[in-house]
Amino acid sequence: MLLSDQLGPARRAVHLFVRPNIRRVSLTFVLSLAVAAAAASEPLLLKQVVDRLAAASPAATERTLRAIAAGVGLFALVLTCRILGAAWVTTSTWAVRLNLEYQLRSRVAAKMSVLSASTQSEMGTGGLRYAIDSSSPQTASAFTDVAFKLVPTLVYVALAAWGMARLDGSITAIVLCLVPVPAIIAAVASRQQRRRERMQHAFWKRLWSGYTERLHGMGTVRAFARERDEERRLMRRIRWAFASIQRGVHVDARTTVAAGIAELTARVVVLCLGGWLVVRGELTVGSLLAFLGYVSGVFAPVQQIVDLYPILRKAHVALLSVFQVLDAEEESPDVPDAVPCPPIQGRISFERVSFEYRSGRKALDDLDVTVEAGETVALVGPSGSGKSTILQLLQRIHNPTAGRILIDGADLRSLRIATVRRQYGAVPQDVVLFNDSVAANISYGRPTATRAEVMAAAQAANAHEFIVQLAKGYDTRVGEGGRALSGGQRQRIAIARAFLVDPAVLLLDEATAALDTESEQAVQEALRSLRRGRTTFIVAHRLNTVRDADRILVIAEGRVVASGSHVELLERCPTYATLVRHQMGEGTAPVLSTPDHPERAA
Repeated sequence: MLLSDQLGPARRAVHLFVRPNIRRVSLTFVLSLAVAAAAASEPLLLKQVVDRLAAASPAATERTLRAIAAGVGLFALVLTCRILGAAWVTTSTWAVRLNLEYQLRSRVAAKMSVLSASTQSEMGTGGLRYAIDSSSPQTASAFTDVAFKLVPTLVYVALAAWGMARLDGSITAIVLCLVPVPAIIAAVASRQQRRRERMQHAFWKRLWSGYTERLHGMGTVRAFARERDEERRLMRRIRWAFASIQRGVHVDARTTVAAGIAELTARVVVLCLGGWLVVRGELTVGSLLAFLGYVSGVFAPVQQIVDLYPILRKAHVALLSVFQVLDAEEESPDVPDAVPCPPIQGRISFERVSFEYRSGRKALDDLDVTVEAGETVALVGPSGSGKSTILQLLQRIHNPTAGRILIDGADLRSLRIATVRRQYGAVPQDVVLFNDSVAANISYGRPTATRAEVMAAAQAANAHEFIVQLAKGYDTRVGEGGRALSGGQRQRIAIARAFLVDPAVLLLDEATAALDTESEQAVQEALRSLRRGRTTFIVAHRLNTVRDADRILVIAEGRVVASGSHVELLERCPTYATLVRHQMGEGTAPVLSTPDHPERAA
């Protein structure tokens, strides 16, 4: 890998996350350099004290004793300052690290909320979680290690080399020849280790994505008695990953052994050569002690540098994972000059709207429809015909490939989408409830609502009666995904949620598709109440859901092939009449089409 390829993400990370914290980072960096300089001066100060002690006699003068005491005091002062400074650097380093990690997590979390549906599907829930839970802390940790450990360590090595050179040039040359050995060995092993780190990073992302998916689908797993199969498959993959990690540990261990042997060799050389020079009177005992101190002091930082290799490798891969999320495709962002949406009156027009998914499949083709304020329009047609795509375009989850959508005469793309969506009420087939109280789920779109307003919305949605029978009434937690409630109960809570925000436009996407007859009747009554006075789009496949709509649009292959009331379409639209006759013959719950999920169908 080219050095520029490795430094590119690092430079970008510094620009995005370090510059806002430059004062704290700079102060910590300067203090860490001061601590390194103090550590490098300690062997020289120790030499001065030992040599003065060796030269002193029992009849030493008061001046000599004061000099020795001053030397000891200076050595103790420098050592104390280094200890206190190191403690402060550690505290400040953690503050910088946590702040950087917070910013990374914040950026990734903010991006996740605007990722396109296709990107979310491609990365998977587990992969996105991995970017927050693992990649962000690894990246922040690596930056603080480089800034506050690597650079000060290099400064210490340079000062130590200068200090040793002042003591004896020949011993210094031998020691410095041995110092790079651990780094050279680590550099040789780094290519294989980096390749392994990338493979493991990608593996864990895929593993947790699949694991999260199976947790969500545990009901299906149990229904087919596949619990043991899934468990064996998971553990087989984890065993493979652990074996790969173990192989990497062996490589790192050999690198550590090589570094230890190099340091041992340096110590033996210093003791033998330095001892010989002491005997000959060419080196003082204090200088020999200083040399031994520098050997430990030099090889320990070099070992730290070696230990940083795996950290930097993991951080590089983790940073690429973070940027993969930050650079991912967003769902139709606002244009730079977008304006807030005024109160919606309800007139919505599709002007020659076409839309294609990335796969190239044309979901809508030249759609030209106007819905008046307060009108209820039902969309029927076969699966993949474009019904749900129309609702997605209205919410600007996608933008039209051609044409435009007007809300009260304003182009939807010119409006800030958040201000538009706040005036929508959406009731999907697969209702999403959070593991919180019933009241919190109803008030999710309007958190400031009072308990009385929440209860009024629940009563309007025919939900109050079953809610008060729950263990803790409106304070009952609904479980993850609302699993503590039935399908009909979840739908009525979703309708109550829509009632509470008092939307101008209502989007109903297969809201009764999965309900039994009794639950459907309660939900239908709630929906009829909710639709009054609001512009409503209904995607449905049950006859009793669509036949009382003001207008029914029959959609096939992305085009409106017929429009009218239920009675009119029975008389003049053979496609609609055939659908109705066919479905009426299937049982008591007539179906006009299968649920429409274009992207999945694609």
